Amino acid sequence: MRIFKNLILLLSVVWLGACTASSVAVRSDYDRSANFREYATYAIVADKARSNDPVLGSQLNQKRMAQALDIEMKARGYASVSADENPDLLLSFQTDAKDKQYTVNNNTWGYWRWYGTGPQTRQYEESRIILNMVDARTKELVWQGWAVGQLNERKKDRDAIFREAVYKIMQEYPHRAGGQVSREGNR
Repeated sequence: MRIFKNLILLLSVVWLGACTASSVAVRSDYDRSANFREYATYAIVADKARSNDPVLGSQLNQKRMAQALDIEMKARGYASVSADENPDLLLSFQTDAKDKQYTVNNNTWGYWRWYGTGPQTRQYEESRIILNMVDARTKELVWQGWAVGQLNERKKDRDAIFREAVYKIMQEYPHRAGGQVSREGNR
């Protein structure tokens, strides 16, 4: 019977770990009246509402974000120009992090008696990255994508973490420079 209880305990811990495995949820929104075919150039600009988080908002992470965003835009055929050269799009990003708590109750009733490990709580940090695309001519937001999840949990390579997060967000952006649009569209 003791082996059975230990097995239940082990399975519940594994289940808890699987339920809270690091994942990033990605979403986007866009202005349906914007003509994305007009856009061919971009500039990455500093966001005035920059993160106050000392880790995600650090100069190192801001540089990583800008580099990852630059790679993704160039892969879609956009040309990078300085903000002084009248780009079609102004790109900015924001980051923040919040402490969160996840609790699960593994109590169950068996045929003969109660089994379980009781409530288990896990503390973690939930991060958010928000990418904004603004029409440089009208100064209106035309597309916004964001990722929410545990961005700094398991991987040590911070560059890879930000590249992956920006890549996932940009998968929501179906447009290419010169007017090509993927068949998937925005979700």
